Amino acid sequence: MIRVAEFFTGQLSVPAADADDLPPGCFGCPYFAYKEFSVGDGAYYYFCGYHWAEQVSQAGPACGAGPGSR
Repeated sequence: MIRVAEFFTGQLSVPAADADDLPPGCFGCPYFAYKEFSVGDGAYYYFCGYHWAEQVSQAGPACGAGPGSR
């Protein structure tokens, strides 16, 4: 199980094999991204790129605010 709070702050990436553990709103979020690694079997990982944006105006993306958010 992933630690969602760490995912939304960019501290945690999630292997594609564990994508079912991500909140459903992540897949439509403009900050949802992935990185493919060429080492090994070419696995890729999902991450939240919200904190990579230049103008961060809140503690986390609106999609990570909890139930009832986007």
